[in-house]
Amino acid sequence: MATYSNEAVLDALRRVQYRQVPWARRPGVFEYLRSLGLMDTVRQKTVAPAPGFHAPVDIAVLTDSGRAEFARLERDERLPVWVDRRMDDYALSEASAVAILESRL
Repeated sequence: MATYSNEAVLDALRRVQYRQVPWARRPGVFEYLRSLGLMDTVRQKTVAPAPGFHAPVDIAVLTDSGRAEFARLERDERLPVWVDRRMDDYALSEASAVAILESRL
């Protein structure tokens, strides 16, 4: 499995939090975050002015754990040590890891 930096994970979480990202156009980091339970998909109906069939689109969304991890990384980003930590390999916080494991039981 590929590893991603703290900065790459924060950017991906931020992108999903503030924009609608079609799952079909996802970057590789999205699969990684989905496997950690931080991201999932929801089906969004399309509404188009043109007649005919318009297929629904799967949109990436953050799970509760994903929102908590996003908030944690945003807090870390404001700290002076972020300059050093941003390129480190991403690792789930202990609290997030426990919450994700409990939700899978």
